[in-house]
Amino acid sequence: MTKSRLKKVGAIAGIAFPIIQMIAQALIQAGGIEPSFAAPSSEIVAFFQSRDPTLSFVGGYLSVLSLVLFLWFLGALWDELKTVEAGSGWLSIIAVGSGIVAVSALAGEGGWGLALFRIGEGLDPQIARLLFDQGNLNFANIWVSLGSMVLAVGILCGQTNAFPRWLSWSSIALAMALFLARMVWTTQIAFLPYGLFWLWMIALGIIILRRPSVVTSTATAKQSMI
Repeated sequence: MTKSRLKKVGAIAGIAFPIIQMIAQALIQAGGIEPSFAAPSSEIVAFFQSRDPTLSFVGGYLSVLSLVLFLWFLGALWDELKTVEAGSGWLSIIAVGSGIVAVSALAGEGGWGLALFRIGEGLDPQIARLLFDQGNLNFANIWVSLGSMVLAVGILCGQTNAFPRWLSWSSIALAMALFLARMVWTTQIAFLPYGLFWLWMIALGIIILRRPSVVTSTATAKQSMI
């Protein structure tokens, strides 16, 4: 498979990641609405008990498996950014490095998974609350890494004409929203920027997918000179 085709695969992976994540979260959430952070421990235990074991297992597995798609997207993003960035290319490194940090944190975020895995043995209310809060706090911390990734892409897009101008200002705005969301992580509105991040990934994946390959363009130019 050629490099340009591999990059397209990475772009498609970036489009697929949010879709798989939405499916995974829908399976995990099946059985009732997530309680608020102010809910009593007994309500949190009831929430975990109301999860369907099979759906929760499949949802958790899909969520972790989708991280492979995220990594492949980061590979395509790295190839795309470093070809248009001048100088040392440090913004490209920040963007992809921040994404890798987020993937690592997502892979290690197992509070809810552990609670659901042991729910059949009886779950102490205080432990249930700890795992519930730990899972949500770790998830909120990931927003900061994603914000760093989006901000680096937004700044880089503003320095070059290789990407649509709207991608620059929308990325910077989304990054600020992700940073601020961490400050109010216990509120329901804090999850909105992460949902917008999914849309951002889909849009960026489509842009990379539709962009002509540099290799292809160079080859075409050489043929026209012959």
